[in-house]
Order: sequence, then C-alpha cells, then structure tokens
Amino acid sequence: MNTDLTNRIVEYIELDTNYAIIINGGYGIGKTHYIKNQLFPLVKNKSIPNSTTDEKFNPIPISLFGVNSIEDIQNQILLELYPILKSKGLKIAAGLGKSLIKHLAGFDISTMFNDTEIASSDLFDYSKVLLCIDDIDRKSKELQLPEVFGYINNLVENYNAKVILIANEDELRKEINTETDKDNYSILKEKVIGISVNFKSNVSGIYDEIIEEKYKALYEAYYTFLLEHKVLIVQRVELNSGNLRNLLFFLEHFKIIYKSLQECIFVEAKYNDVKTDIVNNVLDFALPIAIEYKMGKLNPGNFEDIQNIYIGTSFDFMRFMGKKEAVETPKTFIDEYKEKYISSNHEKLIYFDSIFKYITGTSSLNIEELSKEISSIYKFEDNTIPEREKTLTKLNYWDCINLTNSDYRYHTKKLLESVDKGEFSLDQYPTIFHYVTRFDNILNYNINNLKKRFKNGIKNGRIKYKYVNNLRFRISVDESSEFYLDIKEIVDYCVEINNGIQRQIEERKVNDVFEMFSHNFDEFLEKIQEPNNDFLFTPYLTTFNFNKTWRIINKLSNLQIVNLAFYFSYRYKVNIYEGLYPEREFLITLKEKVTEKCVKKGTTKMVKIALNFLSQKINESINNFPKKPNA
Repeated sequence: MNTDLTNRIVEYIELDTNYAIIINGGYGIGKTHYIKNQLFPLVKNKSIPNSTTDEKFNPIPISLFGVNSIEDIQNQILLELYPILKSKGLKIAAGLGKSLIKHLAGFDISTMFNDTEIASSDLFDYSKVLLCIDDIDRKSKELQLPEVFGYINNLVENYNAKVILIANEDELRKEINTETDKDNYSILKEKVIGISVNFKSNVSGIYDEIIEEKYKALYEAYYTFLLEHKVLIVQRVELNSGNLRNLLFFLEHFKIIYKSLQECIFVEAKYNDVKTDIVNNVLDFALPIAIEYKMGKLNPGNFEDIQNIYIGTSFDFMRFMGKKEAVETPKTFIDEYKEKYISSNHEKLIYFDSIFKYITGTSSLNIEELSKEISSIYKFEDNTIPEREKTLTKLNYWDCINLTNSDYRYHTKKLLESVDKGEFSLDQYPTIFHYVTRFDNILNYNINNLKKRFKNGIKNGRIKYKYVNNLRFRISVDESSEFYLDIKEIVDYCVEINNGIQRQIEERKVNDVFEMFSHNFDEFLEKIQEPNNDFLFTPYLTTFNFNKTWRIINKLSNLQIVNLAFYFSYRYKVNIYEGLYPEREFLITLKEKVTEKCVKKGTTKMVKIALNFLSQKINESINNFPKKPNA
C-alpha cells in the first residue's frame, strides 16, 4: 500500500520543480509513520540529480505543532540543516531566525558565520534536502496559514527546495475559508502545491511493524499474543478511521494488563484451564474502552452508561409496554458504541472495573481487585471452577457449534440437572433457558414443562441466593428472539425471588430492631439515629405490633419518653420523606394512647410532664404530614 505515493515522491525529487507536494489525511492514520519509516530510508539512498560526487538526499522532518511564527520554523530547519549549530551553543542558534529572513531576501548566509568557527563547507544547499513539514493543521492560531504557504513558496521557487506538506486538508479549509469567500484555500493552495495525494492507511502493515519493533525482542510472549489477535485488534482500529494513536495507546496499556495477568495472577494453578479464555475476555473488554477513551468520546459524563452496557441487562422490558410510533432520534455515543463493538449474538459481556479504572486514568491497575473480579466471573469454589460452570461455557455462543448432536444433548442435560438443584446464581437462569431452547428448540423440550422445571429449580436454590440490588441479566435478546416471552417469564421469576429475599432481609432487620427496642431502648434510639442507617427512610414503625410497642413505651423512664419525643421531632420535620407517610396512622394512634394516660388517675405529675411533651411533639409531627398523605 502507498506504493504509488512513494513512486510519485521519488519522481518529484528527481525532477526540476518549483512546487510542493501535500499528503492529505485524517489525524493519526499513519502519515508521519509512513514518512519516517518507509519514505525517508528510501530517500536517503537516492542520488541528487546532476551531482558529481554522488551525494544523497537528506530528508528533514519539521513539525509545526504549536509553532507561532515563521522564525520558529526557520530555527527548526537550521538546526536540522546545520547540526553543528547544536554543538556550537545556543548563542549562535538564537539569532539565526532574523538572519535567515535576510538571507532568503538575497543576503549571503555565510556572512552570519564570519565570527564563528563554522566553515563555509559546513553549510548546506536546499536542493540537497527533502523538507517534510508535518502538523500544519495543528500550528498555533497566531501563525496564519497564508504566511506558512508564502514561506514555502519562497523556498520552492527561489531555492529549489523539495517540500512535502503533511496535513488534514479539511482542517486547513476550515481555517482559511469563510462564508463569503469559500475558495480562499484553493486559491492559496494553487500557488504552492503541485501534487496533492490522499494518504491510504495500512493499519495491518503498520501493526506488524510496531509490534515487531516494540515487543518482539523485549517481550516475546506479548508479541506472540498480539500476533495471534491481530485480526481483532486491527479490525477495531480500522473501525475508528484507522487512527494509529489509538492503537499505540492500547498496546502500551494492555502490555501492563497482560504482564500483570501472566506474572501476578496466572501463577495460581486454579487458572490453568481458563487462562486463554480470561485473556480473551479481558482483551475484548479493554480494546474498545482504550480506543474510545483515547479518542475522547469516553469520558466521566458517560462512564456509567458504558458500565451499564456490560453490567446491565439487554432484556428490554419496555417492549411490553405497548408499541409506539417510531421516532427517529440522533444516535448517541452509547448507540454507536454498541453498533461498533457489541454484536447481536454477543452473549459474553464481561465488565472489569479494575481495568476500566486503569485505562480511564481513575487509578493504577489494582491486581488484587482484578483477581477478585476474575474469581467472581468464573465462579471459583474452593479454587476450582465447578463442573456446572464448565458445562455452561461449553454451550456458549458459538463455542457449542462444533459439538456433536449427542454431546450437545448430553451437556444440556447436565446443565438442567444443575438447574434442578438451584446451583446457579439468579442472573444466570434466563441465559441457561435460552441455551436450552435456542436453534428453534433443537432438543424438542416441552416449553411449558421446561418453565415449571426452571421455576422449581430456582426455588430449590433459594437458600443460597444473596439479594442483589438492581438484579441484572447478561443476556442479549429482543422480542424477535426465540421464545422471548418465555425467557421474560423466567426473568420475572428470578426478579420475584430476588425481591422476596429482600423482603426477608427487611423483616429480619425489623425483628432485630424491635428486639433492641424491647430490651435496650437507649441502644435502639442511638441505632436508628445514626447517619444513613437502614431505617432512616423506611416506615418500620408500621411493622411493629402496636399493642406490644405501647406496653414498652408505657414502661419507659421519663427521660426516655422525652428522648423519644425529640426523635419524633427529628424524624418528622417539615418536608417529610414520602416513604414515611404510612407512619402517620401510627402517630395518631400513639397520641390517643398518650392522651389517655395523661388523664388517667394515678399518673404522677413528672410522668404527665414527660407525656405532655411527647404528645406535643407527636402533634407537631402529624401536622407536618400532607393533609392527604399518599399512604
């Protein structure tokens, strides 16, 4: 690739010309790499036309990145043309800019060196160099494009210079063109540029060069891995305009990840059977994250959205809310991300938080956290992967396609035996149901009986399940998928079980807090007033047996009654949290009981003072509720 471009440049330096060449292309696609690694070595072996001493061309790279004056460009050129200046000290180099301006206007440059030790034989002829000026489109705004082109025009017309410009012409047009005069750039270009070529990126070829140069000798294992996974990596780089800066960013960051896996994690024998699978999953996750972050599209504003792609469910419940007329909306970054990196049959979406934080610069790579994530993902038990998980892996898309019919049936049968025992986690059952029924129910199961079997199995495993806040399912299906409604039924059942576990947890908490209320009121009061405690926004008082609660309050000391009054005042201040509205009825009933005791014969004066204070605070609390609370 780019052979034609190389041939045109070789022809250009052999001809008598008075124009420059521009190589046009987007950022980071390999233009500079091509110039330095392919073109320059060739040019250095090309003889200067009409040279009697068989002199060779001297290719000189100049970058205008951030440059804000012609003098800065000239200083760069001089330091490359006359390397001896670098060794003669900064004092000589400092004044060369303005002197060169005079030289280009007709002055003899040799007069600049009369008081130095530099001989005239050290000077260099512009006709003997190939000047490559890069990053024109990234110069400082203080330096105007017409100034740059004017300077280059002087070099090619008056000093027989050979000049190659490297730029993104779309950016140059934006700078020079205006709404009233759209041809300024074309007019300017016509005076200076003789040949304009579009650069074609060769990501595959450059990939080979980069990994061989950077890793083959220093880290052969990583080099071998990159060779084996070249197709995937190159494909994803090409998806993003072939930007090689993205590639370099990924390669260096993944080197640390790969090295950490090999030297810090895979030293444990338990990973022996899954090393390849782990590295492949890490690569599949890290590659798009690195590319999108380097391009600036992935940023703190959408971190959570990306996390939800991997951690969240692809099961779209909203489809069951009724179809609405399609409205065409612009694609979001998340939409584009899914299109580029998440295929419709992508069943294995795995999220590594430690790697996400590392690539996005949130933290260094936390090896301990990565190890825990891998153990969790692969369901290690006693340092081994259970047979049921190995069986599930064998049935993954598209790992199962090479199984014989008998093997496919056997592994599916083993999978269902583990389902019967409830051995999987809640988030796995919908995926397993899909595996059993996919390919148009290839094993001919009775779907209704199968659903009952799954529900019984899920129920059997209830004792070992842990409540998961915002339960998510790693399954990618939509309403066009096979047995979609049946899969949804399994999803709903898993959610129901999960919610039931939550209710049990809440009941235990309430029972525990009631026990504390019954036997150690002071400790109870301290507990429920802790910041961010479990009962801060929970109407737990509605779950208390009122008669038992009143008997306990009736036995409190006067100071404890006062402290209870203060607690109510704090809990039910103005703008009460909506979730506490059901407790209004508890307060009304309690006020009635307090009032009855206050007027009851035999109640002492000090007790009446405490009860009246409690009644007052209860009354204030009730008044802070809406008139018609949403109980």
